[in-house]
Amino acid sequence: MTSRSSHAATLLSEAWRTATPLNALPPESRPRNAAEAYRIQDAFARAVGEPTVGWKIGCTSAAARKILKTRAPMYGRVLASRLFASGATLGASYKLRGVEGEFAFKLKRDLPPRRRPYARAEVRAAIAGLLPAIEVIEPRYTDWLAVGIHSVIADLGGDGAVVLGRAVPAWRRIDLREASVRMTLNGKIVGEGTGADCMGDPVAALVWLANALRIRGGLKAGEVVSTGTCCGFHRAAAGDRCIADFGRIGRVEVRFSGP
Repeated sequence: MTSRSSHAATLLSEAWRTATPLNALPPESRPRNAAEAYRIQDAFARAVGEPTVGWKIGCTSAAARKILKTRAPMYGRVLASRLFASGATLGASYKLRGVEGEFAFKLKRDLPPRRRPYARAEVRAAIAGLLPAIEVIEPRYTDWLAVGIHSVIADLGGDGAVVLGRAVPAWRRIDLREASVRMTLNGKIVGEGTGADCMGDPVAALVWLANALRIRGGLKAGEVVSTGTCCGFHRAAAGDRCIADFGRIGRVEVRFSGP
């Protein structure tokens, strides 16, 4: 790893620990491309010292790609202290409080590194269950939309937390393309969509990630993958209650405390 990447990872991990955002990475440490950004992300996770328990996929919808000014999906690690069960209350260290309703999958078997791309059937067979999820976007930047997509990738893809509802083992009977998601803040509807808003199908997003990681360590049994927003990006305020309702799949809730 270069000193450039090491310095960026140190700055980001310190911002993580202190909940004190950076204006931006300094020019001499800023990632110049996606490959460098993912190396910084790996180093950031090592510097924090927490195990990776899952992954978030971002920019899986046209609207999200437009917001972040990119043409391709991206991914970030979910670290152990940032995975929560539905009903969790997140504290004052959360300032942006960006919320997204997403389909998540838990894996029952590894999808290890290999040369040959993974087929959809292989990836589907590795899934243990489907979970309704809310991803909380909480970047380590004061203005994450101003720093560029590579700096966002370096910052775990902007992930602050993933909140999970109950698993649905019999999810294969459900057409996820048509499955609905409705997000409310304090009872008011702020966003709606379907699984088709996530790369046409949330499983397609998981296949994309399996192939993105097959040359970078792979996916492991027990990991959870949140596949990208299906109902837009919304900001909550301190004291807000956010619910993502997935109909018969279930619902997931998170609250925010603090000033």
